Amino acid sequence: MTRKLQYSQSSVEAARYYVRLKTHNSNSLFELEKSSTQAPLPHSLAKIVADELRQVETNYKGITLDQWILEPDSLHALVSLKSTHTKQTDQSRKPAMLSAFVAGLKAATAKRINLIRNEPGSPVWQRSYKEQRIEDDRMLFRLRKKLDDSTRALCSS
Repeated sequence: MTRKLQYSQSSVEAARYYVRLKTHNSNSLFELEKSSTQAPLPHSLAKIVADELRQVETNYKGITLDQWILEPDSLHALVSLKSTHTKQTDQSRKPAMLSAFVAGLKAATAKRINLIRNEPGSPVWQRSYKEQRIEDDRMLFRLRKKLDDSTRALCSS
């Protein structure tokens, strides 16, 4: 969905995307640790990804995370991109701001994860990622529900 908000002489365009990153070879890096006395606890590698995601709006101007979930072998996120240009971009290409965000997130998390695993330079994420432009509020609602349902399923297992 694209929204245009008017500010003085320029317009700000916001585009939303559903983004999915898979771990290298679909490895289950982010399993929940089971505890006999408590609900499942996030694994330390998952905490690294969560920490980096909490810093997105500080580290990446023009990007906002709406909602995200970390599964054992993947990250799913709803991302909003804001830009101050008025030109229509080529819809068939991935937005540069989104690609830069994903590349930065992958690099930062991989570096920290590999320090913990003592495996410098080892792949953590698959090379590419999947993104889908969110065209309208109905689609956004459906994707939010999907992430909520996934969260409940992970916490109950």
